[in-house]
Amino acid sequence: MKAFASHDEQITILQNRGLLVPDKAEAKRILSRENYYALVDGYKEPFLEHDERLNPYGLEQYQKGAEFGHLYALYRFDRELRMLLLNELLKFEKNIKSKVAYRFSEKFRDADSFLEAVHYSLDPAHHHERDRIISTLANLIKSHKKRDRVRYPAIREFYDKHRNVPLWVLVNFLSLGQITNFYSVIDEGLRERIAQDFAEEFSEEYEPARLKPEELDAILRLVFPYRNKSAHEEVLYRFRLPHPEKLDGVEASLRLAGGSLAKGTVYSVVSVLRLLLAKEEYEVFSVELERLMGELKRELPGRAYGAIMRDTGFREN
Repeated sequence: MKAFASHDEQITILQNRGLLVPDKAEAKRILSRENYYALVDGYKEPFLEHDERLNPYGLEQYQKGAEFGHLYALYRFDRELRMLLLNELLKFEKNIKSKVAYRFSEKFRDADSFLEAVHYSLDPAHHHERDRIISTLANLIKSHKKRDRVRYPAIREFYDKHRNVPLWVLVNFLSLGQITNFYSVIDEGLRERIAQDFAEEFSEEYEPARLKPEELDAILRLVFPYRNKSAHEEVLYRFRLPHPEKLDGVEASLRLAGGSLAKGTVYSVVSVLRLLLAKEEYEVFSVELERLMGELKRELPGRAYGAIMRDTGFREN
């Protein structure tokens, strides 16, 4: 069992591993606020010495000159990166929910048409997920017709006023994962129309582009884990998708090198957001991201900064 260690003991452990702690009082204040495990275990990797000539026994040893403040600078950077990305991913989430609800309701105009299996893909491979989506939507409506406590008062208020709840109301209470699954099981014509909506918006502000439904599927699989990790305060800067995504057409539209998005790095998400956000929003986002990276570069040794940028995918691309 891992034994408890006081803040003073934690600092001593770090110092014994070669980490410089110039201001112990400040380090104790930071550890009391941020938690040793979240700060040190989450952000130590770029500052550890992996050169076998300098660390022949592979011990947990810090690079010469590495300081406690360097770990904390990376910790702060990642926290601000999560907040910045989450803000933009929530905009995309709202955007795709709006498009999905609009195009589905435009095609199937009868009340509760989204509860009818015939309005979804006919491919048997999609039937299980289709049934789950229909069940989720039906339960949302059913649970908010009751007069006891409800999870989403807005649904209940809409039902009380109009005696039904349309899809364009319900989508606001679906997760990005659920809307991703919804998009995957609607008919191919609707999938193409929604993907085309994104391509047309990009084309109006940049240059002609195309987006296939399967590419929008891949984009959703890319951004979904980043949205969740950002919301749940997990380490983000070095996250990568466990399986590559094929985004050749998106890379061509964004004039990026082939394969540059496939690894699913932070760079991949940042690049794809250019296709998903309004031009003005993306430019503001880019300026803020550059500011964050510039601050981190000024606070860290070059070797560690380079390693971090490779982890994000920016140095690779």
